[in-house]
Order: sequence, then structure tokens, then C-alpha cells
Amino acid sequence: MTLTEHIDDIRESLEKGELPPNETAVCDDIVRRIIHELDWPRYQSQIVYPQYPVEGGKVDFALCHPPSEPCVFIEVKQVGGIESADAEEQLFRYAFRRGVPIAVLTDGREWHFFYPIGQGDYRERKVHEMDLTEGDSEENAKRLNRYLNYKSIQAGEAVEAIKKDYDRVVQQRHVSTRLPEAWSKLVEEADEFLLHTVAEKTESLCGYRPTDEQVLDFLKSLKREIKQGNSRKFPPPNTSNRNKGLFVTMPNREIVNHKTSVDTFVEVIEKLGIERVRHLNKEYIIPLISTHRHERYGQRKSGRYYIMTNTDTKTKKRLLEEIAADLREPLKVEIID
Repeated sequence: MTLTEHIDDIRESLEKGELPPNETAVCDDIVRRIIHELDWPRYQSQIVYPQYPVEGGKVDFALCHPPSEPCVFIEVKQVGGIESADAEEQLFRYAFRRGVPIAVLTDGREWHFFYPIGQGDYRERKVHEMDLTEGDSEENAKRLNRYLNYKSIQAGEAVEAIKKDYDRVVQQRHVSTRLPEAWSKLVEEADEFLLHTVAEKTESLCGYRPTDEQVLDFLKSLKREIKQGNSRKFPPPNTSNRNKGLFVTMPNREIVNHKTSVDTFVEVIEKLGIERVRHLNKEYIIPLISTHRHERYGQRKSGRYYIMTNTDTKTKKRLLEEIAADLREPLKVEIID
């Protein structure tokens, strides 16, 4: 079987609910299987080093080149356990202490790749994450080969690849912080190309060409709206026909207010972006966003995720406010008695 075929087989098992029962089973049934398909030797424990000792703990796998010298750390969690608040931080700490250039956190289904020797906190050093049950298996195989193939590690190509991808992530992060400033400057400077493009598109839609002054006034109005949206000020909500419980004003001034606080809570998280919220690693007894159903605590299914809803309304309000603050979203949450 090729690596792609192994991934397809793993995907099929996971989708059927045939989950490895614990971390040891994830190591044996999924991680070792993939490592061996990436050309790592099966019976040389100084190269594929299980339970590699580091100060204060052990890493599930160290992939070593030369022998006993780790180049990759792989920390394995039970399926769904990758969401633990300290999982990434623990792996990062181990890798940083040994100067390991590639670190991987996985629960068999999700794979998170880090470049620990980069700059920033551990979240900023995350280069890529993928889910074997989503996306194209061939593309997932290419990514695994890019970072973890034994021959690529030996040749130094894997470390060069993850550094290159880390540099691109850093560049994209810098770009995203400067885009609003770039837009403001284009409007302030009445950029001729921008005015021409907007005017041309308007003319194609209605048959009449606006003046440069009209276009500029419109662009400035957009700039004012963006600025007002970031000021965290909201107009008084319409108080008529409000349901009791959570009453949420979204960043775009949309109101979310269902008959039950659970429905409101879930919809707000979905509108903010369940992936964005999941990456905050919020917990209330159990992870706020999980990939598996908990036997005891109430959850609401949303796509392939489960949202923890077994809380009172005040706690839901607090959680939404914390999420909004972490995501820097101008969210307003009220409780209607």
C-alpha cells in the first residue's frame, strides 16, 4: 500500500467510529503505520526512538538523525485529546529544550506541525495543521512527506521545507496586520487606479459612470464604517420582542437572540468561526469545542464538532465575552430577564 492508501484506510476507520481506545493504540495503529510508510526503519529504536526522555518528561516519539539525536518530536494524544489546553505548550517546551527543529502534535486524525526554533510564542510557530478525515489524501500524504520523510530528514530538505513554510506564515501574518492601513492610505491618497476600477465596475453594472468625487465619498464612507466597527460601540438594540436569555449583538450589528440560550450560544460561536474558537483551547470542565461526544456533559453537534453547552446562562455569557476578547471581535452580550 502507498502512503495515500494508508491514509484512505485510516480515514475510513475513523469515519466509521472505529477509534483507537487510548494513546498507545493511536501510536500503534496510526502513528507508527505512517512513520514506517515515510521510510523510517522499523526495528532501529535509536532512530525511531519511543518514549524519548527529556527534562521533566518523555516524548512519545523522537525521529533521530543521526541515531539518538532527535530531529523530530512527535507527541501523541488520544483521539480528540489534541484539544487539551496544554498539549501544544508541552510539546513546544520539550522541543525548545532540545533545539529540535520539527515538532508534531497528533491524535491520529489531526496533525499539527511546528517550527520550534522560530520566533514568537508556540502558536505563532505552528506552520500547518491537517485532518486525515478531511481534504485530499494525496495532498495530506505530500505534506507528511514534506516534513517527515526519512530521506528528506537525512538530506536536510525537511527542515528547510518547514522553515520556508514558517517564513511564509510569518509574512502572511504581517501582511494581514497592514492591509487595513494599506486600504486607508489608498483612500486618503485618492489612488487613481482604485478610483478608476470602482468607477468602471459601477458603469458596467448600471450603464452610468460615477464621478471621481462620488467614488471617493463612497470609499471614505466605507473607511468610517470600518473604523466605527473597531471602536466596540454599539447602537442600542431593538428591545421589542426580545427572548429571555442571551441577547448578542454581533460585530456586523446582527442580533442573535433565540428562545433558548443554548441556540444563541451555538449560533454565535458558529458565526465567529468554530475553527477560530477551537484554536483558543477554551475549556469549561471539558473542552468547549471537541471532535467527539462526551458521555456525561451536554453538547451540541455542529458539523464535525461538538460544542459544550452544559452551562448556565451566566457562564455562557462569560465564555462568549472571553472568546470575543481573545478574537478581538466587538461582540456585545446581554442577559434578558
